[in-house]
Amino acid sequence: MSTVNTASIADLGTEYDYVVVGGGTSGLVVASRLTEDENVRVLVLEAGANRLNDPKIAIQALAPAAIFDPDYDWCITTEPQVGLNNRRLAQPVGRTLGGSSAINMGMVIYPSKSGFDTWEKLGNPGWGWETMEGYFRKFHTFTEPQAKLKEELMLDYHLNGAHGTDGPIQVSYGSEEGFPPFIQAWPRAWSALGKPIDGDPIAGVSIGAFNNAATLHPKTRERSHAGKAYFFDEAAQRPNLRVVTEALVEKILLTGQTGSPENIRATGVTFVAEDGQKRQVSAKREVILAAGAVKSPQLLELSGIGSKDVLAKNGVECLLDNPNVGENLQDHGFIPFSWEVADPTTSGDQMRDPKVIKAAMGAYQEARAGPLSINALASAFFPLQDQDLAPISVSQLLSDLNLADAEPSALREQICTPGDCSSQFTIAPFQLNPVPGDSPSQIFSPNTEGFYASIVAVLNHPFSRGFVHIQSADPRSPPVVDLRAMTHPLDLELHARHVLVLEKIRDTSPLRELFKEDGRRLQNDGQRVETLDQAKKTVKDRYTPHYHVCGTAAMMPRESGGVVDPELRVHGVAGLRVVDASVFPLIPRGNIQSSVYAVAERAADLIKAGW
Repeated sequence: MSTVNTASIADLGTEYDYVVVGGGTSGLVVASRLTEDENVRVLVLEAGANRLNDPKIAIQALAPAAIFDPDYDWCITTEPQVGLNNRRLAQPVGRTLGGSSAINMGMVIYPSKSGFDTWEKLGNPGWGWETMEGYFRKFHTFTEPQAKLKEELMLDYHLNGAHGTDGPIQVSYGSEEGFPPFIQAWPRAWSALGKPIDGDPIAGVSIGAFNNAATLHPKTRERSHAGKAYFFDEAAQRPNLRVVTEALVEKILLTGQTGSPENIRATGVTFVAEDGQKRQVSAKREVILAAGAVKSPQLLELSGIGSKDVLAKNGVECLLDNPNVGENLQDHGFIPFSWEVADPTTSGDQMRDPKVIKAAMGAYQEARAGPLSINALASAFFPLQDQDLAPISVSQLLSDLNLADAEPSALREQICTPGDCSSQFTIAPFQLNPVPGDSPSQIFSPNTEGFYASIVAVLNHPFSRGFVHIQSADPRSPPVVDLRAMTHPLDLELHARHVLVLEKIRDTSPLRELFKEDGRRLQNDGQRVETLDQAKKTVKDRYTPHYHVCGTAAMMPRESGGVVDPELRVHGVAGLRVVDASVFPLIPRGNIQSSVYAVAERAADLIKAGW
């Protein structure tokens, strides 16, 4: 791997065609694609360090060790959540070269066709599934699993020609050896319930359980992420691309008259490099904001773009009043249930034993084998169903709850469509401890004695909306982040019904045999959750953010709550675009990593077409 000192500012120019703020998932995609044209000069400024050789990044299974470590993460904690008994929640956000793609759990999950078609209905022509489908192939190269693994994990649903063949991100099943029995049992249990997978999830319309691939290189078994794949492997030696790490952007430079948005233009940024010196760099064409759904709205507000009231409160001159900046915050929340496993079955909880850790590291380092060479997580998508897995009409439920007019209406219409999946379920072969929720090291550590495995319920399409706003004019001061999780009454009703399904899944063979009969439960004081009221209480007690924050610079008409237009240009400002998950008007179903890559790929094409 290259040993370029990316923190150095030696020979840094004072002007580039494009200045990209954020060297994470989306920023590096856009920078790499723009510099395919040797005549285009791009500068990327990343606040975090270059840690591409760090095992916590390279070995995907060590991701929990990087989360909420300030060397890798912005370590954001939310405001007390009024819908969750005033619990404060951890909200990890990547702060390193590669961004969140360098520290996440690596799952490759694809969104729904209906979700992106709804984006288009919200006033975003060209963002429907017909257009976006190709971008989900463009970002990756998929390695087909061997026949043995296909049989073990029931992977016969893969569509020929639907997956990427030459994209930078490597997607595979790693070493294909050593998957725990829970992962093999997962699709078989759902099949036993009469609900097998009905298609490849990449097609955007599938329902059922599946064993997803991950961002793992099929040969090295290292994490494949934006910092490695789009930068070092693809573009690091290009003379027209400069990436500077440990460079905190403090402000976007804007010209024009206050109160005259038609005259406002982004001309560059100010930043502080590793040496502590403040510098200014100009953008001949555009400033491209790719700092993520927490930091991008923060930087817009620090630069004078946002609610005049928020800016005035913090002593920032308002150049463009748009109260939509920082609003519309969304995340998937998951509710984990953990059950004690049967003897002699063990789980990932055995990693509390130093001898086991040493053996696992040895197997990985010597042969790229063992539990650190795979991604042992699997998922399922399902429409709303009751405890017996009978379908529930969402339209009828809304009527019964007097929520038939729930907003946003486009999302309401989407979830009322028969077959639209309100839930995602994921099996994880280790315990999860989400209470109180403000420490990921506690959530993902095997602190409870014994061996457990977990199944989590995920709310695919939340109606609750939170916000991100500055609380100081100091760029080093973290913004206020309030998810307002479960504050919309429909979210609690839907999620409680998802939770009621979890015991049914656990009780179904061949999963059932992997759990200890009368074994311990880590939820609901060790008792089964059997009633809707119990499920609602459990949601409030155990809700955990899925770390999929998005929506805070939404792509919509300004009068509808938007910050950027369908070309991702900031309303009222020339020469400024946002290309990260901030622009998502609605959160897609499933883990959003693939959607961030696809949106960034499309963003690069839009920028190229505009010049």
